[in-house]
Amino acid sequence: MTDESNGATQWQERTVERSLKSARQRAISRGHQFIAAAVELLRTTGKADFTVQEVVDRSGMSLRSFYQHFATKDDLLLALVEETVQQHVAAARGQVDAESDPAARLSALLTAMFGSPETDDPASRGLALFQWHLADSRTEEFAATIQPYLDTVGEIVEAGVANGSFRADIGVPVMSTLVVQTLMSILDMRVLGVGAGTGVVTADDMVQWCLSGLRPRAGDAD
Repeated sequence: MTDESNGATQWQERTVERSLKSARQRAISRGHQFIAAAVELLRTTGKADFTVQEVVDRSGMSLRSFYQHFATKDDLLLALVEETVQQHVAAARGQVDAESDPAARLSALLTAMFGSPETDDPASRGLALFQWHLADSRTEEFAATIQPYLDTVGEIVEAGVANGSFRADIGVPVMSTLVVQTLMSILDMRVLGVGAGTGVVTADDMVQWCLSGLRPRAGDAD
């Protein structure tokens, strides 16, 4: 049977579809290999000052293959940031979804994010430094990488506003941004060793600080 729109038979369409699916899976797999090589280099040096050639050598693939997947080293590290954020959110989701109360859900999310083993990984220092560079040089793309954090927090905050456990005088997007930026700043400072010895911020401190800002003020319900 022929598809009259383009002259292709159904088997041809199926073949192309399978071929494209296979090519997509190979591209993603090879992309992950380059990302894994970048993580190893970050772990070794604690910095993102390695070269594309070093990534290629560590991955065991070719320079040509690298540029088929990533335009620059920054593109590779941007992909690593995206992967890291997605993994953090996915790992925390189980603990968040085990709770029903918005305050408990936010507490679970912040505790999971704050206690993520990646924050103590030597690779995190180099990634934190790169994120600051990314926020300056590719602002919109950086904003997109942290959107999963904002979406998850926003979902929880919106439910809290709806049931009255969180304040309603500040917009949900603003409150979500304040929570996410506070969390990211604290974690970056911890990874970079800034403020060490002047006061250790614990996960419980972080939770209580954020919840105190989200809860309705006295008299708001009147």
